[in-house]
Amino acid sequence: LFLEAVVVLNVIVNIVSDRFDTTADLSDSGIYTLDEETTGYLDKLTMDVTVSVMNSETDFEGGGTYYKSVNELLKKMAMQNEHFKVQYLQIDQNPVFTSRFNGETLSTNYIVVESAETGRHRILTPGSYFSCNAFRSQLSQYGYPETYIDQYVEQYVNSSYASRVIDGSNIEQAAISAMLYVTNTDPVRVAFTEGFGEGDAGTLSSLLSKNGYDVETINLQSVSEIDSDIDYIVMYAPTMDYDNDNLDKLAKFLDNDGAFGKNLVFFSSSQVYYTKTDEDSTALVNLSAFLAEWGIQIGDSIIMQTNSNYTYGNMPFAHVLDIQDTDFAGNVYGNSLFTYDAYVRPVIQIWGEDKSKSSIEQKVLIKTYDGAYLQPLSELSNSSFDVNSGVFNDAICAYKIHSTSQEVSRVVAFGSEMFPTVSYSNSNNQNFLVNTFNYISGKTDGVTITSKNFETVGFDMNQGSANVLAIILCIVIPILVIVLGIVIWVRRRHR
Repeated sequence: LFLEAVVVLNVIVNIVSDRFDTTADLSDSGIYTLDEETTGYLDKLTMDVTVSVMNSETDFEGGGTYYKSVNELLKKMAMQNEHFKVQYLQIDQNPVFTSRFNGETLSTNYIVVESAETGRHRILTPGSYFSCNAFRSQLSQYGYPETYIDQYVEQYVNSSYASRVIDGSNIEQAAISAMLYVTNTDPVRVAFTEGFGEGDAGTLSSLLSKNGYDVETINLQSVSEIDSDIDYIVMYAPTMDYDNDNLDKLAKFLDNDGAFGKNLVFFSSSQVYYTKTDEDSTALVNLSAFLAEWGIQIGDSIIMQTNSNYTYGNMPFAHVLDIQDTDFAGNVYGNSLFTYDAYVRPVIQIWGEDKSKSSIEQKVLIKTYDGAYLQPLSELSNSSFDVNSGVFNDAICAYKIHSTSQEVSRVVAFGSEMFPTVSYSNSNNQNFLVNTFNYISGKTDGVTITSKNFETVGFDMNQGSANVLAIILCIVIPILVIVLGIVIWVRRRHR
């Protein structure tokens, strides 16, 4: 009976541990604990998602502490929601499964996230679900381009050198990003323009992709018209002017045959003039005229800040900005994080505040704090320039609402291409961008999760905790054992 009871108890414990989290995370950095953003998203998941780890569970965990952490977090995600299912498949033993991904790279320790309902899938490589920030920074200092850096990371992160390059885990962000993508029944398409000297939009493109958007590029010169299925056009810091034919394509896209419902997001470059001057005959005059039709003007100056409370690192051209209370901001407004930007061009409301024209209205999304002033591009080297301080705009949304369908077309202009690249731990720039795109798209899911750090993994104990454990282990438990032994001896003695 005793042996049978042990077997039954063991079965029950296994069932419970498979369905509920019965473990305790004793690491100081919480590498085995799900982020609140993760559990919050999983609580709302209603579509079945299958996560296939391309390895046996034993071999996967055998890769080291970092793989053990990934595996534990995946299993905890499965415990959080029954729609999230994890399976382990060895590539050489599952040809039927792997044949579905012909033409795509699939290797050991890769993770496939898919939804049978939508038929969409995304493959996570070790380089995408681990962070290798120090390694990436080192390669960047040597001058390697981003493409080569990605290749080197993938090469080393899934090899015997993994422990030397991995410094954290991104599995939660990577998994949820993939789930947002595969469960999306109506994908939102975002097209970044190219061919006009645009800046590097990799950070924004990656951010949107992680939050379930379909990201692509478009060269307006190579198409007769913009695909009507595209929802957003992003012009990321172009340094060459558009001709009127290409601007007409943008205008027709935003009009959408009179139905509206399209969006243009523009980030200005700090390197160009928007008004033709003697200093620069290559000013973006046509683009400036296009923005003016929406009541927006990009000033030929840089916003500086005199108030040291709002500057970053005592640099007047880098400062903290003031998020306005709009639907675009969402939960970013009023939180404890900061909004940073640098080399910001003033985004000017041509028609003034609270005015509209041709059914176009405007909302200011981001402002500077008081104490800012404008330094003309032609006077950037002049530190003694006359200062007239005030408040200026960093981001504006101009919009038209359809009179019957209430569909909206928008032009959102940011004063700096650096805004999306700020990712400090105390910044909310990227959260603001996700909220803005989600609000415009009608999406409610947007998740930004901090990676888990592997640099210091341990169980730190203060003196108080050590004393408590010492008392329990050295005094309480021995006394209980002695008392129990005496009780048993006395009872047997008097039988």
